[in-house]
Amino acid sequence: MINLKSLEKIKKCVVPLKSRSLIKVVGQDALKHLQGLTTNNLNRLKDNQSTNSSIYNGFLQSNGRLLFDSIISLDKEHHNGNPKPISMAPGSSGNGELDSFIIDIDSSILNEAMAHLKQYKLRNKIDIVDVTENFYVYSILDKTYKTVRDDSLFSQLEKDRCSVMMDPRHQIMGVRLLVPNNKQLAVEERLSKYESKEETIYNLFRISQGIPQGVKEYQWGNIIPLEYNFDLLNGVDFHKGCYLGQELTSRTHFTGLIRKRIFPVVMKVQDVESTSVMDEAIIDPTKPPKESLLFPKRILNALNHDHPPSDSVLTVKNISSKHHQQQQPSDETVKVGNESEIKTVSRSTDKFITGLHGVGLAMLKVDNIDIFQLDNTVVHDKSNKELTVLPPCWISKLTSLQMPPQQVS
Repeated sequence: MINLKSLEKIKKCVVPLKSRSLIKVVGQDALKHLQGLTTNNLNRLKDNQSTNSSIYNGFLQSNGRLLFDSIISLDKEHHNGNPKPISMAPGSSGNGELDSFIIDIDSSILNEAMAHLKQYKLRNKIDIVDVTENFYVYSILDKTYKTVRDDSLFSQLEKDRCSVMMDPRHQIMGVRLLVPNNKQLAVEERLSKYESKEETIYNLFRISQGIPQGVKEYQWGNIIPLEYNFDLLNGVDFHKGCYLGQELTSRTHFTGLIRKRIFPVVMKVQDVESTSVMDEAIIDPTKPPKESLLFPKRILNALNHDHPPSDSVLTVKNISSKHHQQQQPSDETVKVGNESEIKTVSRSTDKFITGLHGVGLAMLKVDNIDIFQLDNTVVHDKSNKELTVLPPCWISKLTSLQMPPQQVS
């Protein structure tokens, strides 16, 4: 159970992310190796003209299905004057420029991720090392956006040899820190003005913004990255060139066949704000939200309610009059009932993926979602309990792809 009183007025907090592991890839061929395995363009990290301090990435199977997600950044210690790798790769002469990258991943798939990186090492002159014990990972959530403008704090943290970066998925996820283990106490003192919260609060906020993370939500080797919004979370570069599994991702993007996406949902409660009117991002994505609390009433009042079980079927209906007029008859039937029925539904069925204290992520057909008025989308689980679709942080990008035709008088 979550203490709701402790969350009612939170606008900012610092969260130690203990469920993350870190892998260092270092050597003359580090950039080449990772460029061939990731969905994004890591050259941006080394481009002096770029503002990217970290990049969101996916690692794919050869068939284009996602293995795991990651956040990759330059190894600050290495690139600030300590360019020697931990152990030179066999065959390396020791000459040439050495690159070093830190890959931030879900701890539960550390061994599998290490094995995947080593599988494609071949003759590349690199070392792949688990450096989780060398760092602490923190996230600063701040819905007031004052933290990102605090240059003095950033300069102090950088003097402590911390890697300070904006979360590359979306600005609403705040600032991310990699803190050397011998600097933890000094950094925690600098961050003492922020209330410290447990990682459950971070995950609750992340899910409410429609951002999946980790193997529990991404389902290793089974999902298409774009259905999980990699394109909307800055996780794919469609112009970088070839990489493992590229064909499916590129074909899905350029044919526009993304029929389903992950959306945040919450158990419906009464007497709260409309989800649509609170979504300032639809109106002007360049402005910070007026709503500065991390958890508005529509989420707080639903916490600790029972959410549907993972992978259970949902029924979704768009009640807007415009959609009703345009809707085509369908032969597809959706079974909602006992467990044996649920197991037989097709992959195209709307379903609940995972949840946390009444908030969750659901895979929903985009055609059933009224992007411009989320209240028109009605969702029920197999017990006929109603869920509300929350406005995700990336919704302004989706609306730009689906702008309604203008009326001509």
